[in-house]
Amino acid sequence: MLGYWLVVVRRLALPALATGAVCAAAMAAALVLGDGTSWSVAAPQALAAGAVGALALVAVLSTSTVVSAARTARRYGLTLGPEAVALPSVREVRIPAIEGRTAFQLTDSVRHAVEKDPVLRLDEITAFGHGTLDFTLRGPADTTVFVQVRLTTGQKETAAVVEARPAATYKRLDAAACWAVARVVEERVAQALRAETADGGAAR
Repeated sequence: MLGYWLVVVRRLALPALATGAVCAAAMAAALVLGDGTSWSVAAPQALAAGAVGALALVAVLSTSTVVSAARTARRYGLTLGPEAVALPSVREVRIPAIEGRTAFQLTDSVRHAVEKDPVLRLDEITAFGHGTLDFTLRGPADTTVFVQVRLTTGQKETAAVVEARPAATYKRLDAAACWAVARVVEERVAQALRAETADGGAAR
């Protein structure tokens, strides 16, 4: 959890500094133009106020984000780490090649696994085809998460790439919602592919 908090603080540092600088400039202008304070007196006061504001902003946002992320991790039975901050959240599944199954058949199996899963709250499937599955899920705290699954088949291995990102593209901190969803979808994809492997073996 500490690693996650440190990454969140680093990500918030630049926006917080920018906000603090704007506040400091506004305060300095108000002191000089409104109260007639000299720049030499107003500048240190404004800079101190801006620094305090920036630190307060980082403290409040990072703490609330970490608390929400820890709650999300517990809900899904996961351990929170710094990788949970990265957006988009990308996971991979690689298994030996599945004989007798096309990419479309495997994608269909993954689709069924997602639709029937009680943990994943499916909202809408937006694309489905040969090795392509796109859908939206209602993540923790009703965050909408956009998920892409790309399946490829080869002579030696079958691979699936799961990518999850916030449906609201402006969100750079999602309290680990995309990371948690990506981890769960990764597990369901792996289960679906292993089931296809077993079915393919039984058919032979």
